[in-house]
Amino acid sequence: MGFNDPSLNTIILWFASVTSLVTISVIFALLIICLLKRRRFDVSPETENENQGRREPRCQGLSASVIAAFPTFSYKPDNNDPESNNQEIECPVCLGLIPKNVVIKVLPNCMHMFDEECIGKWLESHATCPVCRRLAEPMTSNGDKVLERIV
Repeated sequence: MGFNDPSLNTIILWFASVTSLVTISVIFALLIICLLKRRRFDVSPETENENQGRREPRCQGLSASVIAAFPTFSYKPDNNDPESNNQEIECPVCLGLIPKNVVIKVLPNCMHMFDEECIGKWLESHATCPVCRRLAEPMTSNGDKVLERIV
């Protein structure tokens, strides 16, 4: 049996064509899988409306009047408590220390406190708390009850 044998040439040709067909099929299947995965991560406008309940809407913050409706108070440490004089509060938005006598804004749903300037900028482009991601909603009644719960 040599290379000039027609039966050997037929076997080699058959093996080459089957190998080529399998290789092309695998490449085609991988391309389809990649395209399907890519399509799943692309959010179309139709899909975005369906997912609104699960994700925060992009770049939709709160209006200035809503931001102003959140309760505020002036941060003053308790002078009678020796530990509070050394404690400094960190703003979760800018990660800076909040100095004494600065206006603090409270989000009533989650009771997280922030420097008024920082949380104002955050809420202009986001509708959620930067710490827990709850929807930031202002008080419908008097904000004094919120401040009583903090103190």
